[in-house]
Amino acid sequence: MKRRALRIVSGCCFGIGLSASAYAADVSVDINKITPDGVGDKIGTVVISEKSGGGLQFKVDLTGVTPGEDGFHVHATGDCAAQTKDGKLQAGLAAGPHYDPTSSKSHKGPTGQGHKGDLPFLTATDKGVNVVVSAPHLTLADVSGRALMIHEGGDNYTDHPENGGGKGRIACGVVPKS
Repeated sequence: MKRRALRIVSGCCFGIGLSASAYAADVSVDINKITPDGVGDKIGTVVISEKSGGGLQFKVDLTGVTPGEDGFHVHATGDCAAQTKDGKLQAGLAAGPHYDPTSSKSHKGPTGQGHKGDLPFLTATDKGVNVVVSAPHLTLADVSGRALMIHEGGDNYTDHPENGGGKGRIACGVVPKS
């Protein structure tokens, strides 16, 4: 009788362990101000979690961002450093282009059929940004080790003007590798 009870308890615990491992833990990303001089002070965090129906959720909590719309993207490389382009240092250029694993080279928004790096734009108030946005086409494996980038100005999710109308890179964080 004791052995049977032990087997039932062991099986139950094993099942709970399998169930818990099906959902990965949330991933927290520190977001820092960036300039042509390099990576600056931390201005907030983004917490990434898997959604039960698929895709990812990004809980964005930032301060010190100019009020208005800002582009929000996953960039290909997990590096927020400045790099030189056309003889001039540019903020966050080491992060490379938007994450585009299929080489679509097309900017069509977070639910479109373009590259996978498009995330919903962020709207900052005088208090900063505190919002949750979703990306139904991304997984934690997609974003692991990549950069989250915030671009000054809005995003119309087209290729014209370049970068959907967004301007320079103003904040960045690297998603820890899982």
